[in-house]
Amino acid sequence: MTARMGMGSTLAALVLLLSAAAQLGGSSLIVRPRTIKPSRVKLASYLLLAFTALQPFMYGQATDADFMCRSITLAGGFLLLIWAENERISAEMDRGLPQALPSGAADKLQLSGRLLLTFIFLFQAIHGEKGGLHSILTAPSLFNVVSSILLLALSIMVCVGFKTEWSAIVLVIVLFVSAICMYPFWAVHERLVDYYKYYFFQTLSVMGGLMLLALHGPGGISLDGQKKAL
Repeated sequence: MTARMGMGSTLAALVLLLSAAAQLGGSSLIVRPRTIKPSRVKLASYLLLAFTALQPFMYGQATDADFMCRSITLAGGFLLLIWAENERISAEMDRGLPQALPSGAADKLQLSGRLLLTFIFLFQAIHGEKGGLHSILTAPSLFNVVSSILLLALSIMVCVGFKTEWSAIVLVIVLFVSAICMYPFWAVHERLVDYYKYYFFQTLSVMGGLMLLALHGPGGISLDGQKKAL
């Protein structure tokens, strides 16, 4: 029994070390200066994408709908980052580099990232504790109705690629305000600091994905993209 407990503790420590290495290593490769060649942004994005997919099962949160939606939303941000890096590489074709992806595949990748990035907003619009259809039915109020309609409308606008830049920026503002109000880890009891800190910085990561979308705009599979093609 003691040997099994010792082996379990060793395995848990090894998993924690590997997860920390994956997160720190992947993040460092993404934020390092572009002047350092070769770029490892795509490799780091795939690494963090794999970690995001495994994280709910590592932490025993696979049955937590909110946690799963947040993980799916983060995955959308990484797909957009991969797409943006492919676009950067494609822009260097004039220097003799091959195109990273065919335009159709690139548009599908961008669409996938865009759809996944709105998962948490759609979830909050429907099941949010302080907004959403559930709250509207159980405790209707002006705030519940307005917040649910706003989140649902902005999420759909991002999904279909309509006024994408502006809707993404508004969602960034909504996320920033909600992070400050809902997860103030600097002003809670020490028992809740780690919990609040996790969700606070996870929210910042989603904000980064939305700002990336606002910077590059939607791909060809979007209402905005179709307008530009006409």
